[in-house]
Amino acid sequence: MIVRTVLGDIDPAELGVTLCHEHLFTKPPAWATNEDSDMVLDNVDNAVSELADFEAVGGGALIEMTTADYGRNAAKLLAAASRSDVHVVSASGYQKGIYYPDSVEADSVDDVAQRFIDDVTVGVDGTDLRAGVIKYGTCRTDHIRDDEKKVQRAVSRAHLATGAPISTHCQAGKLGTVQVAGFEEHGVDPDRVLIGHVDRNLDYDYVRELASTGVWIGFDHWTKPKYPSDDIRISFVERLFDDGFTKVMVSGDLGRPSYQPSYGGTPGFAGLTRRVQARMNDKLIHQLFVVNPAQFFAFEPVRAS
Repeated sequence: MIVRTVLGDIDPAELGVTLCHEHLFTKPPAWATNEDSDMVLDNVDNAVSELADFEAVGGGALIEMTTADYGRNAAKLLAAASRSDVHVVSASGYQKGIYYPDSVEADSVDDVAQRFIDDVTVGVDGTDLRAGVIKYGTCRTDHIRDDEKKVQRAVSRAHLATGAPISTHCQAGKLGTVQVAGFEEHGVDPDRVLIGHVDRNLDYDYVRELASTGVWIGFDHWTKPKYPSDDIRISFVERLFDDGFTKVMVSGDLGRPSYQPSYGGTPGFAGLTRRVQARMNDKLIHQLFVVNPAQFFAFEPVRAS
């Protein structure tokens, strides 16, 4: 079993304290940035600074979830990772339907899947960087769009062809159970799926139903005051553990300059880690930040690499 990082494969035990859903570089389509200027992360020195601050509080690994349709930059990821001792894992797949490239409509499911397979097994955008996780996302809260269903089939095929785990974006934390049902229909074991942004929809019946499917649960919006409070988050995590559902991971999804100190924002990966861990005992910290990511992001490559 390995974890595939930007700089190569490592033993899962080397990850250490891991944030499961973050961003170092982003560049959404122009129409999106015209509406919201606080969306672009593009500075290598700033990324190195954020990683250094994270390492200083015990950080070991960061799962960088920017995909091609959201401005993934392989060259900058390689540059930043090579200047840091923090392990960085890059994502294949796509963010969500509103950002898809035109090729999604034109290409076959197999064509889209092959693009993701190549990211994991060959390299991203002509570089030696290989992705270590495949992302899937939905952009609505009431239904999954037809183009997103197509991409889900492609993501599933890429996962089955490579072994790389799947991590998702759920708009406002909703449709997680629908995402799981789709993956199961396509032959994906729920244990290889991390449903993201669940803490945007803190209805315990929903969260428990989702956990009951056997997927991993992403509580990845800590420290953001515009969403439910961290007091509520920790109470949900503790309740899940009391009910026997321990497949939970933590992050902040700090994909904006206003969230990163090197751009003048807050709390950054270091501040996030300190603030979240201050609410937990050592046993819970170790499970959420170390044990669970090492288990989930590890995979046995299916294809020769």
